[in-house]
Amino acid sequence: MTNRRWCCLRVAPCIALVVLATAPALCLASRWIEVGNSGVSTDKVMVDADSVQKVDEFRLANVMTVYAAPRTNANGITSDRHVRRIAMDCAHHTFVGIVTIGYLNGKRSGSSPETQDWRTKMKPLPTDGMTQRVYALVCGAAIPGGAPQARPAASTGSGIVVDEQGAVLTNQHVVSGCKSLTVQGLHARAVPAVLDAVDSKNDLALIKTRYGVPVGEPARFRSNVLPAKLGESIGVIGYPLSGLLSAEPKATFGQVNSVAGYNNDYTLLQISAPVQPGNSGGPVLDGAGLVIGVVVSQASLAMTALVGNVPQNVNFAIRGEVAQIFLAGRGVTVRTGRHQHPLATEEIAAAGEKVAVFVRCSRE
Repeated sequence: MTNRRWCCLRVAPCIALVVLATAPALCLASRWIEVGNSGVSTDKVMVDADSVQKVDEFRLANVMTVYAAPRTNANGITSDRHVRRIAMDCAHHTFVGIVTIGYLNGKRSGSSPETQDWRTKMKPLPTDGMTQRVYALVCGAAIPGGAPQARPAASTGSGIVVDEQGAVLTNQHVVSGCKSLTVQGLHARAVPAVLDAVDSKNDLALIKTRYGVPVGEPARFRSNVLPAKLGESIGVIGYPLSGLLSAEPKATFGQVNSVAGYNNDYTLLQISAPVQPGNSGGPVLDGAGLVIGVVVSQASLAMTALVGNVPQNVNFAIRGEVAQIFLAGRGVTVRTGRHQHPLATEEIAAAGEKVAVFVRCSRE
């Protein structure tokens, strides 16, 4: 094992672990951020935000799992937690474990062999929420003294069909810097598109298919005189984690948790429906299948730094009223309706499938 260093990681008051580091410049002051439970168990998973470093195109970090009770593995080693050094390829959503070290009562109890050729053993990231929060934290972390991460050559998001001539509403950050764009509706071929207009302040963009090729059914927005209400049920339709999940749109459901976003930003809604990378730009639907928002983000790393952990099911959407004002200013007249008869979740999903499209951006 090369370049070994010993360093002390503070994980809680009066508790210290001695960890064998396996990568250059790993011995840093630790800042453990809880990201959730491990699977269906009550084991707590944390990321050491100060351990994140860039090695070539990869990100390395320490991830600790604290067991609900001590356990003994197949080799007869008992531990109450373990620290795992992982590597991630953020652009391709892949990872691998490098070495795992177990601890019992603050003392090292055992370790796995170190994976020397970890660069060649990358595998797809699991798609559960906890793993995706680890990904967001590790890949979004600022590297002291390092250059900002280059944007991937291609990225994907979601969009909302807003007229019959191929106009699609999405987020500006989904289409920023794109040299070419395509949009694709359910069971249809991808169609080339061009950027028509942006609203940088509200992170909105309007794209249009070349030659006005239709890509889906125009969405119906809820009337501006009927804003979203606290606690009402909502559904989110989109195309998250392209390349890892199936090609069909995904539906998740939740509630409006707040009628404002960060710092009382009333252009946003806070929603509990789970969203993942790739949901950005997709519709938030009310119980009647009407658009009341445009998915924009998960809880940011800035919020993580403030509260000390990653908030769970804290997601945000641009209000439908804001989106309608943007579209009206670009000459797009959207269809509107009123929430009258609640639909079953499968009916909301079916309505969303017709209006949500897959957006692909190429920066090469």
